Amino acid sequence: MTTMTTDPQRPAPRTGDPDAYPVLTVLMLMLGGFVLPVVGWLAGVVMLWTGRSWTVGEKWLGTLVWPVVVAVPGGLLVAGVLLGGAGNGAPAWVIVAAGVLGVLAVVVLLPWAFVRLLRAGRR
Repeated sequence: MTTMTTDPQRPAPRTGDPDAYPVLTVLMLMLGGFVLPVVGWLAGVVMLWTGRSWTVGEKWLGTLVWPVVVAVPGGLLVAGVLLGGAGNGAPAWVIVAAGVLGVLAVVVLLPWAFVRLLRAGRR
């Protein structure tokens, strides 16, 4: 007959998600749209919302970060084309502004959001 003893060196089991789940979720959010456009990102969103590691605010951040990164520069370009007049296209400053916003979003906003989600998922 064996008795169960508790080992003081062994950490208590976590009640949250498995250790790899937060990492896989953030990878799906970040890269899933490239591997399987839209479907990969949606899979990451489903994983995010079914996970127990994040607060509701963090789940909204992970859900909306990619659409905002795509929609803001894209919306600026569309507005520039619509306001530019028939056949004129978007003014040069609108194209440059959309490009700068897009690059800043990809270089600053996406990494910040994904690091935040990873840290929140690991706590």
